[in-house]
Amino acid sequence: MTDLLAALAASNLGIWQAFFTAVATIVTVGIAFLSAPSRATLYWSYAFTLSMISTFGVIAAESNQNEVARTFMLGLLLGAPALLWSGFRAHRGVRTFVWVGPAFALLAATTLALVAAGPAFATTYRALYFLSAISAGLFLWEWVRMPERREAVIWPLGVAAVIFVATGLAGVIVSVAFQPVDVDFAVSRPLASVGMLVYIASALIAILGLSVGRTRRGQNPRREAQYREFQEAARERLARALPASELCSVLVLRLDDLRQVLATTGPAQVAHLVEAFEDKVREVVGTGGLVGMTADSDLVVLVAKPEGATRDLLRRILRSVGDLEFDTRIPVQPSASAGWCSTTVGGYDLDALLFIARGAAEVAQERGGDQWERADGSFIERLVTGLEER
Repeated sequence: MTDLLAALAASNLGIWQAFFTAVATIVTVGIAFLSAPSRATLYWSYAFTLSMISTFGVIAAESNQNEVARTFMLGLLLGAPALLWSGFRAHRGVRTFVWVGPAFALLAATTLALVAAGPAFATTYRALYFLSAISAGLFLWEWVRMPERREAVIWPLGVAAVIFVATGLAGVIVSVAFQPVDVDFAVSRPLASVGMLVYIASALIAILGLSVGRTRRGQNPRREAQYREFQEAARERLARALPASELCSVLVLRLDDLRQVLATTGPAQVAHLVEAFEDKVREVVGTGGLVGMTADSDLVVLVAKPEGATRDLLRRILRSVGDLEFDTRIPVQPSASAGWCSTTVGGYDLDALLFIARGAAEVAQERGGDQWERADGSFIERLVTGLEER
């Protein structure tokens, strides 16, 4: 049995691991990152790329009988789970600690290279493997906080994370309880490699499920969290303005021709353009208003200004869109349309103001874009009549 596992570790296991990590990298970059570019899919792509490079490096070093290079590449592989963990934190829209993965990969690789072929190698590898498994345990912490925690695609990764941690802990216990010479490392390391391979396979399933599902639903965790904060702040601001009948306005801003840009340049350039649009609007609005972005890339602005100041703000915003930096492949000059609804027309309910302002923004786009439409009593009457006709 020992000889069989040793042979497997030396040949077929390494080849299959390299093959799988190469496929996982291609799939993650091609499907997850390119179709839904984000920090999460970028970090996941880094993780699989690191896994691919390290596994191919191990095979190359073994073929050249270079033990130092083999153990160095083996150590690099241990940093991949931490990068996967950073990706899941980015998916949730919280601080990523992305430096942990590369730092640990270099630490593990250097440490294993220094003790290569020495008596301390087995114990050192088990300790570093356990530290790598801790990031899998940290995934469980992220899992329970994900909105998609009940989705079936994540469950295999949760189970694999538990097994990964248990395997790493068992290796540490073995090293402490027994002398290294009493344990056949030719058996334990292949089992650890199999555990890592299962974890990577489960991570690929979860990542594809989350990326594709989120793309279909048009979700972005960071944007959703920020927009909820905007809604809470906007409702509080309107509630304070109501007793004094303070004039407030809701502006809904949207980029024109996004579908044409998407068809010509792809989602990555659209994401860049939307991000630049948001930054520009926040810069123009400054501290004089609240700004939030919806899931469909509409920017919502709440200001408490006189009509003349609000009109001037709209002019400056629409003018600034033409100054956005963009890819030369974009077939049109970026422009935006806006809908404007004040509390004198829509009252102090945020949802009502948003509904009317969105309708006004649609009218502005239907008229050619690069302009705004202000809602008044007659506009609301037409809007309600249109709804009734539907």
